[in-house]
Amino acid sequence: MTKSILLALAILAAPMVVFAAGGEAHGEGIPTVLWFQVINFAIFVGLLFYFLRKPIRNAFSTREQSYNQAVMRGETARKEAERKKQEIQERLAKLESTSAASIESARAESAALMQQIQKEAQELAQRLRNEASLSAGLEIERAKHELREELLTQAVALSKKVLEEKMAEPDQKRLQTEFVDKIATKTAEVR
Repeated sequence: MTKSILLALAILAAPMVVFAAGGEAHGEGIPTVLWFQVINFAIFVGLLFYFLRKPIRNAFSTREQSYNQAVMRGETARKEAERKKQEIQERLAKLESTSAASIESARAESAALMQQIQKEAQELAQRLRNEASLSAGLEIERAKHELREELLTQAVALSKKVLEEKMAEPDQKRLQTEFVDKIATKTAEVR
């Protein structure tokens, strides 16, 4: 590299040396200095061509390869982008078509669920009515039973009091015993 720089400087300096040595020439035709300059320029161009043709060719070849690679990468990227765009469009179309079906399915499921809930609520209400009716019936029966027992107890107490006041003692005892036996059999039958 250093040699080529020195050679280029020598070629550039050569016309100045020739010009300085030549002096003034007047005559017809092309001056000699101009011939030397043309020769120096031709040598300079020839040397430049000789020394720089391979690096320039390599530089342009490398540049062409990098350009071709960039074009290929761009083409690959474009194809990939088109493929992804197509996939996204397909997915969107699928989502749009399935969204309507999904919404309809959800509506149908919600309607079925609402009917199921209404049915269960009606069944529960009927069951509660039946249980309340049964409970009320049992309470009525229990109240009747308690009233009977209370009435019997009061009747026995009242009868005892009346019998004590109006009857003699032996008759009282006999009647009380008969009455208690009858009440006991009635109570046993009621239970």
